[in-house]
Amino acid sequence: MNKKSHEWGTAIQAGFVLALLIVFCVACAPTRQVYIPPEWKTQPPPAASAPKVRQPAATASPGQGPVLKPAPEFKEMDVSVTQEAGPPPQQEKKQSPQQQPQYLASMHLVDQAKANLAKGKPDAAIPIFEQAVQVDVHNGEAFMGLARAWRLKGSREKAVEFARKAEILFQDDPGKLKEVFLFEADIYKEMGDSNKASLYKQKASRLK
Repeated sequence: MNKKSHEWGTAIQAGFVLALLIVFCVACAPTRQVYIPPEWKTQPPPAASAPKVRQPAATASPGQGPVLKPAPEFKEMDVSVTQEAGPPPQQEKKQSPQQQPQYLASMHLVDQAKANLAKGKPDAAIPIFEQAVQVDVHNGEAFMGLARAWRLKGSREKAVEFARKAEILFQDDPGKLKEVFLFEADIYKEMGDSNKASLYKQKASRLK
């Protein structure tokens, strides 16, 4: 082996040893933490926000404006029932007292009793008048007929008693009430009570 080859061999061995030393030194050297500025660091992505829950509309307090209400729902059943029901039934007209059956029946008896009274038969007329009162206790004509019948029989006290009942029932009939007042004035005059006779005449004069 020549001299130049020997030198190259020696150089290669020395380089190999040097490389091993460098590798060993790097492996055994302590780990050093490198400082990274905060602004250089990558920010983590924002967390996904939770879905918003729709809150029910708050009811407006007085003075905050009107609150719109939902339109009413109509069902097919409601419409059909309304159409089938039809218009509401009309109320029956009330009959006047003179049109009621009991009054008409009572007045029929009063007419019969008056016929007996016109013939001068108070005893025959009184039971029929009493029957007319039983049929319709609000028939003033029946009470007035009893007053005339008892006067014809000479019982002025009973005549006044029935005349006062007729007076109460004829409060809404000025013509009939005036007739009763004049009848009572004549009865009191026959009884010798001029004060009451004058009083009932004055009452009668105030009525048309």
